[in-house]
Amino acid sequence: MTIKASHLTPRVLLSAPRRSPAIPHSTGLYALFTTSTYSFESHSKTDELRVLDTRTNESTLLLDEAVDGVNWLDGEGDGMRFVWLGGKEGGETEVFVGDVNRALAGEKVWYSCAGSIDAPVSNLKVKKLENSESDEYFVVLSAQANGKGELFNPEKAEKPHSSARLYTGLYVRHWDTYEGREKNTLWYGTLSNCGDGDGRFKLSPLTNALQGANNLECPMKPFGGTDNFDISPRGVIAFVSKDPDLNPALNTKCNLYLLNVDSWTQGPAAGPKKVTIKDFEGASTAPVFSPDGSQVAFLSMRRNGYESDQNRIFVIKDLEANKLEASREDDLVTSQAGWDRSPSSIAWSRDGKSLLVTAEDEGYTKIFEIRSGQHTPHPLTKKGSVSDVVPLKTPGEIFYSGSSLIDNSTFAIIKHDLTAKADPLTVWTHSNSNHGNKFGLKQTQVSSIWTPASNPKVNKEVHSWVVKPSNFDPSKKYPVAYLIHGGPQGAWGDSWSTRWNPAVFAEQGFIVITPNITGSTGYGQAFTDAINKNWGGDPYVDIENLFEWVGKHLPEADNERAVALGASYGGYMMNCK
Repeated sequence: MTIKASHLTPRVLLSAPRRSPAIPHSTGLYALFTTSTYSFESHSKTDELRVLDTRTNESTLLLDEAVDGVNWLDGEGDGMRFVWLGGKEGGETEVFVGDVNRALAGEKVWYSCAGSIDAPVSNLKVKKLENSESDEYFVVLSAQANGKGELFNPEKAEKPHSSARLYTGLYVRHWDTYEGREKNTLWYGTLSNCGDGDGRFKLSPLTNALQGANNLECPMKPFGGTDNFDISPRGVIAFVSKDPDLNPALNTKCNLYLLNVDSWTQGPAAGPKKVTIKDFEGASTAPVFSPDGSQVAFLSMRRNGYESDQNRIFVIKDLEANKLEASREDDLVTSQAGWDRSPSSIAWSRDGKSLLVTAEDEGYTKIFEIRSGQHTPHPLTKKGSVSDVVPLKTPGEIFYSGSSLIDNSTFAIIKHDLTAKADPLTVWTHSNSNHGNKFGLKQTQVSSIWTPASNPKVNKEVHSWVVKPSNFDPSKKYPVAYLIHGGPQGAWGDSWSTRWNPAVFAEQGFIVITPNITGSTGYGQAFTDAINKNWGGDPYVDIENLFEWVGKHLPEADNERAVALGASYGGYMMNCK
């Protein structure tokens, strides 16, 4: 876990521990997380599972191996048991249950295997049903199924004699993966205490939740994960899937489905029920149940075929009524308050009276609270980029994970009270890099500039981040590196990256400028949409305007020694004219 470098180089960047978002206990006393570290000396990667004590800011190694799907079991009590997935030879996966208290007490046997699954699985979610007095939990996870709906293990599957593939439809490849016959599906079962007094648990056989469900697939390839489904404490699974009646190669439409599981040890009595939203034909994602399971919120886009449309927030308010009618909660905020942002994730507050959403906003990814009866989303963070949000048991406390342009991982707890109309108070933070100091970075290196936009009818100005060397001398002139983002509907944010890291370029002696040109996200949907059929037009003029502005207003920037670089759409712009 040690990071210490006086100068950020590509080697330092790639060898720094990469920390996952934290999984905090509801009390906020502990947080579980994983790290992955690459060694240039041994040319190998090491993985760890660690627990962080928020009272001392000390982390303790629990396991020195790769794990997945970490979930707390005792999320509401004082216990510290948790569950996770571990890989096994032959493509199998083992489910483990451990106890943080026993591990920290130094006990040699602090965890046990609850069962083995004959396939690679991931995306574990665990929930204890309401009014359940037994020490039994309900689990949902994802794994591939073969044509018979059975668990598929690629390491044990019969190897074909030919590498050729026969496709009878257009959907052959998405992103970097060729489509196969196997489909992602959700599987469910139970995790029960054995009652032997030793804290051992047993995993039940798993049931294919989508068996015979008209070719539905979840999580959706290639990037879908736990954000594609959720479990209700009332025994309902909410998930999103591509519309099975449309050609997946030509359509982006994804539907929300609800599956009522009557018995978690047998197949569902009825198939999934589709939620229909009038006039919305785009992609749906991020379903999440309210704490009591009476409501489910999710995101959906209006336009089919357009992956960068604005996400709108929908809520089914009364699942007991079984009408599956979704109300558009954000009608209040978009039409009455002019909130023109596109949420990317949703979490419910602990009292179930408000939604905590993350959304890009002028170069930052902030937490916004949307409370019932309030017309304006209230920002709870101002800087950095939030990647995960978890409300804690103490009223008003929220745990979040994030990063910034100088810090590769930050955990924080904020406390807020909307009735007081005051900014939230940060009550605790933990930085993986000591807020950039371990990389030799500091916040004063980062600033913003706003330059004339090519089309002022959409947005008058274009925002750019400016990152200077840590040893910057205002009496000197520095070569300039203009970094153009991909997408094309994307953005440079106040966030860390191991692929395109502005600070790495700055530390080599450049003034780095990262423009969020026409088409960028987080500056209003009209600005995002303005790049359509306009790739080499307004965005290119935005860059020209930026270059001229820098030459006139930043005397320390030497435009005579300027370079521009980018990949994907940024690579296209390098060859635009």
